Amino acid sequence: MKVIRAACFALAVSACQGSTTTPVSQDQRAVDLILASEGLAAADAALAGRTPTAEASFQLGGIRFLRAIETILQTRYASYDGSVPFIPGMASPLPANPNAKFSPDFIETALKGALVHLDGASTALAAATTGEFATALQLDALWFDIDGDRKRAQWESLRVILESIGAQANWAGFDGTIRFDTADAEWLAAYVHLVSGTSQMVLSVDPTSAIRTVYEGRQKMAEAGAIGAPDPLFGTDDLIDQIAAVLVALDGKPDAARTRKALDHFRSMIAHNRKLWPEMMAETDNDHEWLPSPSQTSSFGIEITAEVAAGWQEVLAELDEMLEGRALIPFWRTPPGPEDATTGVGINLRKLLSDPPDLNIALLIQGASIVPYLEKGKLVTLGAWNRFGMLTRGDGLLMAAILN
Repeated sequence: MKVIRAACFALAVSACQGSTTTPVSQDQRAVDLILASEGLAAADAALAGRTPTAEASFQLGGIRFLRAIETILQTRYASYDGSVPFIPGMASPLPANPNAKFSPDFIETALKGALVHLDGASTALAAATTGEFATALQLDALWFDIDGDRKRAQWESLRVILESIGAQANWAGFDGTIRFDTADAEWLAAYVHLVSGTSQMVLSVDPTSAIRTVYEGRQKMAEAGAIGAPDPLFGTDDLIDQIAAVLVALDGKPDAARTRKALDHFRSMIAHNRKLWPEMMAETDNDHEWLPSPSQTSSFGIEITAEVAAGWQEVLAELDEMLEGRALIPFWRTPPGPEDATTGVGINLRKLLSDPPDLNIALLIQGASIVPYLEKGKLVTLGAWNRFGMLTRGDGLLMAAILN
């Protein structure tokens, strides 16, 4: 499944810099040419000045999505030489930046900047999801101005970054072209909402204050000579600091305005994903597909069988039930019932995201902060996810990242 990993990461790390408010341009050059020579910011400016056809809107939405991810890459390169799991662009290997200067607000800065581009992407894609189009892209045209010098360096190219994380696309059998069409607009719109919702959730817990507290404490310990060899239990000092920052950030109530926005984004992700499948399954062509139906072949070697497609629909249905509050997440302290029980006491996720509780770990585990969200009703199960995992031969998480 290395091919799937490469395809998934290709979507996550391709990006550029700047804001979505760009000067109107009359540049009518091919998008691939602009991307390869000048980067995504220039392509954004050129497309923003064109007639908003479905094709141009999809291209603009895609470029703005990619710029959001590069904003994260740029901020990390300038501010932090470690990695942060689960945030796009924060975990991939980057070369050391000799001029990097650590800033406790690097996550907040990165995600707020990314959200500007993501909002622009969502606006652009609205026109693409209501029309019909087909457009091709040369992946070798994509690169990331990670160091902000507006010049393409070899280490900033998509292929080099893919290889640096061990991903191995079938380059020998791939001519570099991917063709996107109407169904892919729904897929991309769903992905924009997924990254937007995730960003809002991270920002809701005020990561900057937590990181600053931990960082300042570490600096004082270092000055006192108290920082020594790696801890035998936790490993590196960085890992200890990261765990501490997460625990501090979770202690207290998140920003409800942001968790509500996250809820809306996740619900929109489900809505777009559900529109994707009928459109994708109705396609009759087979031309350099990005996300193939069971009767098509992917340029990247992604395989989606009819069984996998049906299994993912079951997963979406359960997630939708949770986000709408129609199905509850089982609470671990509830006495076990019959194995086939479909009702019981559980957590209403929609209510929790609408008015979040104190996320203090002790209170979450003990349950005191969960009490306002406990209800009796239909319970979600892992049945749909387990079946999906079996259908994808244990690579359910990778496939889910692609299908969002």
